[in-house]
Amino acid sequence: MHWLIDGYNVMHAAGAVDGKSGRARFRIARRRFLNELADGLGALVHETTVVFDASRPPGDFPVESVYKGITVIFAVADEDADARIERIIAHHSNPKALTVVSTDRRVRLAATRRKAHALRADDFLDRITTLAHERPKPTAADKPDAKPPAALMDDAEKAHWMQVFGSIDDEAAAEPLDPKPAGVQEQERPRPKTDQPPRRKAVAKPNKAAMYDAEKAHWLKVFGSIDDDPAVRKALNSEPTLLTDAEIAKIQREIDLEP
Repeated sequence: MHWLIDGYNVMHAAGAVDGKSGRARFRIARRRFLNELADGLGALVHETTVVFDASRPPGDFPVESVYKGITVIFAVADEDADARIERIIAHHSNPKALTVVSTDRRVRLAATRRKAHALRADDFLDRITTLAHERPKPTAADKPDAKPPAALMDDAEKAHWMQVFGSIDDEAAAEPLDPKPAGVQEQERPRPKTDQPPRRKAVAKPNKAAMYDAEKAHWLKVFGSIDDDPAVRKALNSEPTLLTDAEIAKIQREIDLEP
């Protein structure tokens, strides 16, 4: 919040001067007023401007100066202090954050037209005792612009690591990342369907040697030693052959006919 104050309005409302004061006493009273105003404003002095009427430059102050943090202006180049205050209101960049203190109705109307706050001199004097302890809420214009986040690496540091490790893009293309999380096994994907019939599994061919040994053991159990019958010995020692069902049935009948 910025304060724009008509200095002589507030001085007269406070009874600080009268028409009988001489020039020297008037200057002393003006300086005492600024001292008391600075004490009452506290840290708000840096946000306060006081405008005084002046037909010529004062002998004890520059035309524009900063006194104890307060901006002090003597309206030498304007018709009066009211005209200078109206000009400041018209060109203020953020009038909503401005409070104008004046007893002049025209000045207060100029303030309200630009959405600024207007306060009479006597109301300001009633408030000055607690003004230094007030903490106005900051407006959007009062907040500093947000700074962009700092870059993780500046150009020099980035160039250094590019020289050490090479291009990151080349490394990423050469070694693609595994999208599967650690510890998760890849599931078997279903095979696409085709019009061809499924292949039959290969069946192992019978082992002729194993079948011959089994057949030989069977007949040895039936007939005894092959040495007793040359014909049987010849048959069993020959190339192994498979018996037909008819031959097996014939042999079985011969076995059944034996005493």
